[in-house]
Amino acid sequence: MSNGFRRDRPPRTALCYPPTLAVTVMPPLGLGYLAACAEAAGFPVDLYDLAGGRWRRAAFPQMIAAQDYDIVGLSVMTPNYQTGRELARAIRRAHPRVKLVLGGPHPSVFPERSLREFDADFVVEKEAERTFPALLQSLATGADPVGRVPGVWAWRDGKLAGLPAPPPPELDELPWPAWHKLAPHRYPPIPHQLFVRALPVAPILTSRGCPMGCSFCATSYLFGKKIRTRAVADVVEEMRFLRDRFGIRELHFEDDNLCLDRRHAVALFEALARARLGVWLKCPNGLQTSALDRELLRLLKAAGCYQISLGIETTAESALEHEQKLLPVAEVSRVVAEAKSVGLEVQGLFVVGLPYDSSAGVHRTVRDAIAMGLDLAHFGVFIPLPGSERGDLLAGCDVGTVNFFTPHVAYPHLSPRRLRALQRWAILRFYLRPRPVWKLLTLFKWRQLKGVVNLFRRYLLGF
Repeated sequence: MSNGFRRDRPPRTALCYPPTLAVTVMPPLGLGYLAACAEAAGFPVDLYDLAGGRWRRAAFPQMIAAQDYDIVGLSVMTPNYQTGRELARAIRRAHPRVKLVLGGPHPSVFPERSLREFDADFVVEKEAERTFPALLQSLATGADPVGRVPGVWAWRDGKLAGLPAPPPPELDELPWPAWHKLAPHRYPPIPHQLFVRALPVAPILTSRGCPMGCSFCATSYLFGKKIRTRAVADVVEEMRFLRDRFGIRELHFEDDNLCLDRRHAVALFEALARARLGVWLKCPNGLQTSALDRELLRLLKAAGCYQISLGIETTAESALEHEQKLLPVAEVSRVVAEAKSVGLEVQGLFVVGLPYDSSAGVHRTVRDAIAMGLDLAHFGVFIPLPGSERGDLLAGCDVGTVNFFTPHVAYPHLSPRRLRALQRWAILRFYLRPRPVWKLLTLFKWRQLKGVVNLFRRYLLGF
């Protein structure tokens, strides 16, 4: 297989995270892991996060051509599908000989469509820490990776060809993300969930996988239902490194479900309490409420955590009939009270527009959220991501328009316009009260003013 690469050096490779419509931005851990694994295999990689604001989108394709990259990898999620597609096509026009490789959730679910619409050469499926270095090795030697490297897909003889992805890696086999390329201390002050105790912030991952199978979430498809954990000592050492090397003052656990493996969670929190790193900790992803009790919450607080998020979704009675993992309001309220009693702030994560939702159900949920005494609440619209149980509900949508702010699923009793109105009402009803306003003011930092304005525009004004 002739690829036109120079033989006097390894192929020049760039990994890119496309621009996004999201209000917040954090270092892309997935690309950080890929870059580290590629470099460990002897392939230098440059990493560009166009969502992080350090690279001009319009000039980026010309820069790729000027630097004469051989391979460009793009990380594509459904909400950045359109911007990623535009970027890929612009790179192809500016640098026709480049090999375009797609990875991430969306190409993993729709490899054929992604290859065609991005004018790409390859898709690497699901977790690609093993697949991507093997792809680079194959291309560097002039071999065709399709049919040789598991997890690589491409068009061959007019049809999709490739081998299924290899088993997911054990996390202790992986190096740390390439933090020297991510440079978390240089990111804009608009991290996950925006409001924080201290800046700069960095994400940290201690496990992958989730058995819960939420109807709108593709995590179980992409990372499996088995929870795979990292050695606690290695996690603590990475956190210490981020503090010492980059001056990180707050760390966010970005695990799919941090506390479901209780043994791992207890060991982690006890180790962090002993380590006394002197950084704030936060759990922005929704914890499974049924996995929490007073002992675990106390350990979490002792470890340095100041805020948790609970994946409550809804308290409508119709939801409890359809979703076995959801807890009755009384049980959720008990966990909220116990968390607050040990000194933790609690944010509830809710979904407006579930298939069995109604206007009355949303009103009930907001009333319950207020009665629980939650410090903060997030009311997102129902977006069943490709690869999830309900992902087929997006089949009739233009995938390039999908985002986390606009309803894309309509029901006979709830139009997208009505769902949007219910979401706005929920946000205003919860936050236009003294306690939440005061909480936001205590967390607000003037450096984040632009992010706060954008958040208001997106969720309340819709642009």
